[in-house]
Amino acid sequence: MNVYGDQTADVSTVRRWVARFSSGDSDVKDKPRSGRKCTAVTPRNEERLYQLIRANQRITARQLCTELNIGFSALKTLEYRKVCGRWVPRMITQDLLNQYEAEGDSFLDRIITGDET
Repeated sequence: MNVYGDQTADVSTVRRWVARFSSGDSDVKDKPRSGRKCTAVTPRNEERLYQLIRANQRITARQLCTELNIGFSALKTLEYRKVCGRWVPRMITQDLLNQYEAEGDSFLDRIITGDET
């Protein structure tokens, strides 16, 4: 019986978490893994991403990947996500606060909020 739908953790995953936490491991962050590190998140790519999104809020993920020469999984690690056809920052930044101070309530009218699930 699945009361909460498809968006819940599997029973085996929960059992593994319980065993881990019961043994005293309370760290919830991922452990370091072997393999190549992500090289897409660079200050240059972050700035270029910001410029591309500011120039065209409706640019597609595929177009961004092509412009930045990165894969889609690398794009997901950068600081924006697409909501209702527009790219929005994941976190409030000083730049956003400065924009609000300059534009006032008209800036707030352009912000999209809602459930991210």
